[in-house]
Amino acid sequence: MKKLFLFTFLLMGAGKLFAQSLEDITKLMDAKQNAGAKVAIDKFLSDPKNGANAYAWYYKGRIYDLRSHDADISKEDAYAYKLVSYDALKKYQQLDSKELLLDAENHRSFLNLYLGLYDIGAQQFNNKDFAGAYRSFVKAQEIENFMLAKNYTYAEVPLGRMDTTLVMNMAVSALQSNDTANAVMNYRRIADANITGKDYQEVYEYLTGYYNDHKDNANMQAMLAKGKAAYPEDSYWSALELQNLSQSGDKKAMFAGYEESFKKDPNNFINTYNYSAELYNYLYGKNAKDPDPAMKDKLTETLKAAMLNDKGVDATVLMVNHLYNDAAEYSSAAALVKGTKPDDIKKKKDLQALADAKMNETIPYGEAAIKYYSTQPSLTTRQKADYRTVAETMSDLYSAKGNAKKSKEYDDIKDSIKF
Repeated sequence: MKKLFLFTFLLMGAGKLFAQSLEDITKLMDAKQNAGAKVAIDKFLSDPKNGANAYAWYYKGRIYDLRSHDADISKEDAYAYKLVSYDALKKYQQLDSKELLLDAENHRSFLNLYLGLYDIGAQQFNNKDFAGAYRSFVKAQEIENFMLAKNYTYAEVPLGRMDTTLVMNMAVSALQSNDTANAVMNYRRIADANITGKDYQEVYEYLTGYYNDHKDNANMQAMLAKGKAAYPEDSYWSALELQNLSQSGDKKAMFAGYEESFKKDPNNFINTYNYSAELYNYLYGKNAKDPDPAMKDKLTETLKAAMLNDKGVDATVLMVNHLYNDAAEYSSAAALVKGTKPDDIKKKKDLQALADAKMNETIPYGEAAIKYYSTQPSLTTRQKADYRTVAETMSDLYSAKGNAKKSKEYDDIKDSIKF
């Protein structure tokens, strides 16, 4: 009660000391005539003799913040008004060493600016003005840091040295506005403080991927270690490690890594599919060596596992290609047998039987892929290319089996696919 009495007394005294016009301005403010109050306070302070009037600067800070909340003010102008308010309040502090007016209100004007800028940033983010949101969040943090440095406290809004929500808002806003440098900088603040939990998993994933892409192995390994420790069930870490093994060119180490991952978690679609793709390229790529039956069996095994968790038909399409290529290799091997001895005839027959078996094994997978593509409302360019490839494969397969009618059906499907 003593503080309130002193505050009222000083305000009354201020009116007497600093002229009637300042009293009129405060009346406009109290009557919520913010536009008029803004014009009046600007006019008052435009007079050089009033430039050192501490109370005028306090009221300018209050009025500009109030005006920023009016419905006719854009978010851009609201942000600008709050900056003017912040500067005016600090100017008041310079002129009034006792800070009587701010002390009487428990420095709540600064808290209002902090919360207001936070709210503007959130609204800008929701309106997809990500650059504006980042700017507003940054200013909110500046004011928060100012309040912390001054040791201001507010029972209803605890302030902390690491406002993780605000830092995350800044990082995501920067990321959405393609401001990579500031996104990384703010994510690193979270990671360097070892803050974890379900809301922060993206921080470690993003930083690990960012440093990996930029060939910064030291930082990549540091973030990878933190991510794996905090989120051991996240498949991202193993996928990245396996990707790096693939790029290293050490096929033996790569396949050993994929096999370990596959045994540990065969339901991990990304790792299992990538394992299958590496096996496929090794077996059928342009630098492929003599086919290894054991690796072919492993490819069939991994593709079957991948298909169980495939939301589309990527694994199914790869299975079609794998089995058809396997069939083609058996068929080519049979064609190379030219001898007429009983053993040669038997060998040729056995190889062709294997080719036929692989073609028959291919058919249900091809039909499943065709059915999937034909029932989708729309297809990407890549999906259209895969659709066409499967249709062409099925046409060739039936042609090899001597079924011209079925071959034409798939030719017609292939021709109907437009890019």
